[in-house]
Amino acid sequence: MQQGSRASGFLFLALGTMFVFFAIRRLETSGEWDALLILLVAFAAFDYMMAFKHFGAVARQKQK
Repeated sequence: MQQGSRASGFLFLALGTMFVFFAIRRLETSGEWDALLILLVAFAAFDYMMAFKHFGAVARQKQK
């Protein structure tokens, strides 16, 4: 990974949290699960996965 993996990890973590927030707000207003809500949750899951991948890369670089 690149040198800025920690910054990228925090960026993906912030984006994932933002998508979760929007999904919760959407569920509160609509009251039911729809395609947009599922898409927001999928984007949040992807962003969290990428954040943990970048944080893991930083941890592996420190061990070397």
